[in-house]
Amino acid sequence: MPRRPGSRAPTAVRRGIDDQALWLDGRTLAYAMPSDSGSDLWSVPADGSESALLVAAALAPAVVR
Repeated sequence: MPRRPGSRAPTAVRRGIDDQALWLDGRTLAYAMPSDSGSDLWSVPADGSESALLVAAALAPAVVR
């Protein structure tokens, strides 16, 4: 079920994430994390599953709708 605007969703991420996180599809959150290359983009499902690397050496998430 997609998230409602303004609702909270605990994730499996246990480290601080970028303040510019965004929902990709209402079920998956995209966020940037510092890395040796500057930052990488990661995704994490709202169901509590583990994070996955989306794009290495990227600055911030953006989605064209």
